[in-house]
Amino acid sequence: MQESPRDEPRSISYTPPVPDGPDRPWTRGRRTRWWLVVLADTISVALIACFAAASAHDLAQAPGLLVRGAAAVVVAWAVTWLVRRPGDHLEVGWPDGGWIIALTWAAWTGLYAWGAAVGAIPGAGGVASFAVMLAAFLVVFCGGWRCLYGYVKAHDSLVPKGVQRRLDAQARRDRHE
Repeated sequence: MQESPRDEPRSISYTPPVPDGPDRPWTRGRRTRWWLVVLADTISVALIACFAAASAHDLAQAPGLLVRGAAAVVVAWAVTWLVRRPGDHLEVGWPDGGWIIALTWAAWTGLYAWGAAVGAIPGAGGVASFAVMLAAFLVVFCGGWRCLYGYVKAHDSLVPKGVQRRLDAQARRDRHE
C-alpha cells in the first residue's frame, strides 16, 4: 500500500510579516510617523504644563508653561529631524526620543529661566528645581509613550503562538527522525 502525500507530515516555516531588523523590525524602512509624534508629544506637553503649574501651586502659570513647552517641543522636533535624517524615527525611545527629551528640556528650561529673569512668570520658583521637575516629567510622559509604543510594536512583530507551537512540534519531530 502506497502512502499518500496527505499522510506524510509536512514541513512548515514562518517568516514574520515585518522585515527583521537588528532592533526595531516595525520601522519597515519608513520614516517618522508624524501623526503619532505630534499627537503624543502635544498631549505630553499639556500634561507636563498642568502638573508643573499644580506643583507650583499656581494654576495661572499653566498657559504660559504650555506655550513655552509647545515652542520647546517644536524646536526639539525640528533639530532632531535635521540631525537624525535620513533615518529619523522620532517615535522610538532611543536615540531619537532621547534627543527630543533632552532638547525639549534644554529649550523649555531656558525659556523658563528667561521668563523668570525678566519677570514674565509671576511667582516663578527656582530654575534648578523647575529643571529637575521638568526632566522627571519629560522622561515619564515623553519617554513613557515611546517605550509603550515600542513594546506594543515589538510584541506585534513576534511569531504567533499557534505558529510557534507548530514550529516547535516540527523541530521535535525532526530531532527524533
